[in-house]
Amino acid sequence: MQAKQNTRTYEAFRRHRRAGQVNLLLIGSEDAFKNQASKRLIQGAHLSVVARSSSLLEAIACLESKAIDLVVLSREYREEELKPFTFDARRRGFAGLILQPADMPGPAPGVKEEDDQPIQVGDFFIETSARRVWIRGSETQCKPKEFELLRFLCRHPDELLSYRALLEKLWGDPAASRQNLRGLIRDVRARIETTENPRYILTHRQFGYRFVPSPNPLP
Repeated sequence: MQAKQNTRTYEAFRRHRRAGQVNLLLIGSEDAFKNQASKRLIQGAHLSVVARSSSLLEAIACLESKAIDLVVLSREYREEELKPFTFDARRRGFAGLILQPADMPGPAPGVKEEDDQPIQVGDFFIETSARRVWIRGSETQCKPKEFELLRFLCRHPDELLSYRALLEKLWGDPAASRQNLRGLIRDVRARIETTENPRYILTHRQFGYRFVPSPNPLP
């Protein structure tokens, strides 16, 4: 939510934060707040997550029942959803800040991001800077989008990842075609699985996928 009406800037949030304890309301799935931009926004000694909501309708009820200073909306929500929410929140008297991780400035030049760090999880080792993948000690060649998916999965082992979170991460649009995601999952499985029944990337129909980096040994 960049430069939207009724939304104050990140600099205003920093001034507000320095004034003392800030109570947060997070709106969106838990997975949506695990990226670096979200962590930079919601973590800190003077920040307290006092409420969470998985929908904008529930969030309005939280605003009325709790003392909230700052609302943080995940990037799962589109512009057309956010405008009426912001209007309704203001109409009901909420005067605090309403931000999204997209409002955060990028990292300072020269700062090494988490995505540059090697990943070791279960049967997988990823050398992120060189974009190379090893499974059980054997290197596996991946196309760029396949590598992005594997890197993201390895950073979120055993988590149930929604279609929206994966589409947002890989295509930058939570409303992108799920067919593209299914095709990518199929291609990655073909590179990492040795059986017809998937063991590493499990499908949870109607929701998304779970990555199991250390499945039980085959009988």
